[in-house]
Amino acid sequence: MAVSNRTRKPTGLSGTCLIALALLVTPARAHDGTSYVADGHGPAGVMVDHMHKAGEFMVGYRYSYGTWGSTMLSGTSKVGDHEIVHNACGSGHGAGCSMTPSSMKMHMHMLDIMYEFMKMDMTMRELEGGHGHGHGHAGGHGHGTDGLGDTVLAALFKISGGPGYHLHAGLGLSVPTGSVTEKNQDGTFAHYGMQLGSGTWDLLPSLTYTGHVGRFGWGAQVSGILRLDEKNEAGFRFGNVAQATAWTSYRLVSWLSASARVAHTYQDQIAHHYNGPHNHSSPPDLQSNYGGHFYDLGIGLNAVVPSGLLGGHRLGVEWLQPLRDDVNGYQQERDGTLYVNWSKAF
Repeated sequence: MAVSNRTRKPTGLSGTCLIALALLVTPARAHDGTSYVADGHGPAGVMVDHMHKAGEFMVGYRYSYGTWGSTMLSGTSKVGDHEIVHNACGSGHGAGCSMTPSSMKMHMHMLDIMYEFMKMDMTMRELEGGHGHGHGHAGGHGHGTDGLGDTVLAALFKISGGPGYHLHAGLGLSVPTGSVTEKNQDGTFAHYGMQLGSGTWDLLPSLTYTGHVGRFGWGAQVSGILRLDEKNEAGFRFGNVAQATAWTSYRLVSWLSASARVAHTYQDQIAHHYNGPHNHSSPPDLQSNYGGHFYDLGIGLNAVVPSGLLGGHRLGVEWLQPLRDDVNGYQQERDGTLYVNWSKAF
C-alpha cells in the first residue's frame, strides 16, 4: 500500500518500500465475518485503498508493466521527426534533437513490507535531419537502469465509517533511497525519467472513500506527491503530482469481482537541471518534456480464496488504458499499464 501513479512515464515515482504505521478496520470479510470477499480491496492499480484490523499483518507482492511506443506527442497532437529535430530539444543546446525514443518499458516489482525493484529500458532511433551533439549517440541504441527505489513510511487514519461505507486519510513520507545519479556508458547522466528515485524527501497525502451495497461497490481517492526539497543531489527536482481516481465494482460470485476505474493525473514539469555532464540530443534529455495531464480507464478482476487453509489469499489484475495524453513539451505516447497484485493478511 502506497500512493502511486504508474500511468505515465515514471518521473520520480520510482521504487517504493512501504512500512505501514497504522492499520485499522476495513470491510474485507463477508458481513457475517466468516469468510473473505473479493471486493474487499480496490482495483489492482489503486494503493492505500483499504485498511486492516488493528494489529493485523499483511504481506503482498505487486507487479506492474508499462509500455510507451514510438509515437511522439506535443500537447495532445502527434508530431513527426521534423518538428522533433527543430523544436523538442529547446534552444541554446546546439542545432536540435538528433535522437528520439522508439520504445520504453518499465517493470516494477514491489514486495509489501516491501522493497521495490525497478527495471527500465529505452531504445532510441536516430532522427532524419538531426544533428549529432558529440555525446556518442550515433545510430539507434538502447539503454536501461535498474535497482532499488525510494522508501515510503506511511500511516492510515480512519475518519469515519458505518454500514456500507468507509473514509480514511493517508499520509506518507518518501525517503530518497533510490539513485538519481544513474549514468550512460559515456559518463553522462541518464534521461531524467530513467532515474530510480526522486532524490528528494516527498510528502504523500491521500483521502479515500469506499462504499458497498449488496454486490455493488464503489470508491474514490485523491492523492498527491509534494516535493519537500528544492533539488536533489543530481541538481534537479521532479514535479509535484496530483491524482483523482474513482471506481465501481460488481461481485460476480463471492470469490470474484470485476471493476472499472477512471483516473486523471497531473504532474508539473521538472525543475532545475543536472549538475553534471548530460545530453540535450533527445526529448527525454529536457526538463520541459516531462509532466502534463493524463487520463485513463482501468478494467480489472479481484479474486480471493474465501475460506479454508488458503483463506484470504488475494489476486488482483487490472489493465489501465490511456484515454488521453496532454503532455508538456514532447513526450512518447503511452501504450498502457498492467497491474498484478497478490496479498495475504494474517
